[in-house]
Amino acid sequence: MNTALPSAMWLPFGARMLRARSDQGLSRSELARSVGVTDDKLREVEDAHCRPARSLVERVDNALGAEHRLVEAWAVTLQAEAFPNEFGDMRELGTHSVRLWEHQPVAVPVFLRTREYSRAVIRPRYPQLEPEEVEVLVEDEMDHRAAMTGPEGPELRTVLNESVLRRPQGGAEVLNAQRDFIADLIEAGIVTVSVIPEETPHHPGLGGAFRVMEFADRPSMVYAFATEDGDLTADTEQVRHCTMVRDAIEGVGVELNPDSPLLTERRSTR
Repeated sequence: MNTALPSAMWLPFGARMLRARSDQGLSRSELARSVGVTDDKLREVEDAHCRPARSLVERVDNALGAEHRLVEAWAVTLQAEAFPNEFGDMRELGTHSVRLWEHQPVAVPVFLRTREYSRAVIRPRYPQLEPEEVEVLVEDEMDHRAAMTGPEGPELRTVLNESVLRRPQGGAEVLNAQRDFIADLIEAGIVTVSVIPEETPHHPGLGGAFRVMEFADRPSMVYAFATEDGDLTADTEQVRHCTMVRDAIEGVGVELNPDSPLLTERRSTR
């Protein structure tokens, strides 16, 4: 008997089904009865302990009036197991991890950004967008930050290039406020942060930004960032290689605390 759990990519689907049920005010038992399965079976689906059959998802979708959205999410997740680079819920996947480690050589990670810093990163990246369209993306990042840094979020760890916290993205005031925000998160125990000094002679993280996500009962996954989207993998060898790079990056990092000069010094606004 195969008792292996589905990949971690099913966690967002299970959470989506649970939210859809909760939004309709139905208990798990009530929904289970209406779609002809046991309460335990529905719990397995919501906890991502099984890959549900399409027929079951269709019945749940109809019972909840989800207008085919659950079926579409099921199809995307099933396809993603074979072709994980196409997985569209990478952000939500991160919120389901128990530990998340991220290396960012250019900018502050999305889950640590202030609203103003977020806007300062997005505007030049998407010069074709109207101001109101930029604000939609900023709100999306703020929602993501809230989920990642909230009580249900993962244990967060990030390693930045020193230049990230020296570059006045958006201006000196924006940078000063961003440094303060990171210091507050460190002091609150929400994240731990280290930096790779600029004078590091053998920088092990020149391959680019990437994220390692660890799960309670599933294999780890790695996401390599790109200009648009990125590559997600659970391949054992690729994950092993990335964890070795992670360890090397940690080996040259310098831990920050709320009183570190890199966070407390003020960039002149004149």
